[in-house]
Amino acid sequence: MLPRFSFRRPPWRRPPVPGDQPTAAPERAPFALPIDPDLDAVAAGAPPGAPPPRLRVAPLVAVAVGGFAGGLARYAIGEAWPTRTDGFPAATFAINTSGAFVLACVLLLALEVLPPTTYVRPLLGTGFCGAYTTFSSVAVSSDQLVHHGHSGIAAEYVALSLVAGLAVVVATLAVGRRVVGAVPLGRGGGR
Repeated sequence: MLPRFSFRRPPWRRPPVPGDQPTAAPERAPFALPIDPDLDAVAAGAPPGAPPPRLRVAPLVAVAVGGFAGGLARYAIGEAWPTRTDGFPAATFAINTSGAFVLACVLLLALEVLPPTTYVRPLLGTGFCGAYTTFSSVAVSSDQLVHHGHSGIAAEYVALSLVAGLAVVVATLAVGRRVVGAVPLGRGGGR
């Protein structure tokens, strides 16, 4: 006999049931970034039990345009810098590491410098960086290396990709926040 599992939504996420006591969403830690400031702002002004906001076409177009540009950039770099099957996939590594840098810059600008906008993150973050960088290319490159008998290079490549991506993001955010703090611009400057 199979065990029964109950997949219940937390009380602040499910629709109200007659007789329920109103429950507030849990407090966010003071250091936590918002998941999506655009949606958080809409949800903050929405009455309890209101339907979710309607999907708008313009941000989807921004994602598509950014994705097209990111895909073209990735393709151009891949064609200009081909990788051998027995060597370190330097082009994919450079693309993903530079994409981590671009994404950190986009988040820093969108959350701390620029005035609130609906199009910066979909265009550059989701669209461009989403098409420019892909984790699947890391998986395919490492799988090909293992398949051709170069599992040591594959392990180094995966480990170096993760460490380099994280290091680039941390360094970009640290330096970027110092620069943003020194230049009084937009909503995040002059902290």
